Amino acid sequence: MRTWARHHPYAALAVGYIVFFLISTAIWLAFHDGNLADAAAGAGMNTLVYWLLAIFHIRNLRRTAARLRARGQVRVFIRYPDSRPGSLSAIWNQGIATPAAGSLEFQPAVYDNLEASGRPTTLRIHEVQPERRKVTGKDRKYLTGFGYGP
Repeated sequence: MRTWARHHPYAALAVGYIVFFLISTAIWLAFHDGNLADAAAGAGMNTLVYWLLAIFHIRNLRRTAARLRARGQVRVFIRYPDSRPGSLSAIWNQGIATPAAGSLEFQPAVYDNLEASGRPTTLRIHEVQPERRKVTGKDRKYLTGFGYGP
């Protein structure tokens, strides 16, 4: 289901809207006078906010991805796995990576529009894994990016 939603974001958005509309209508009916027309109108207004926020979010993600692709960069999350437990070992740092021969330049970025913040760091590449590492459970604790993880 998650893979399908990644490949069809607008269809997933429509399905989510319908589910949210039905749940909102049921809650509206349960806590108000029981008039179906009023419940549908109230739920429609509430779910319209969901629809608009989701559309703007998807547009922003696609615009940012296109901007990075044009510059030859990618959005990445880096963490410090060998740091002391409870400190930086669980925090994922969002940023922009610019690939080069044998290295990556990591530029920290804090907002969803990926505007640079902080000083860039050049990371040397020692080895490339044959497949993508799955991030699960406890490792995913502070990973907030849309579409990242298992």
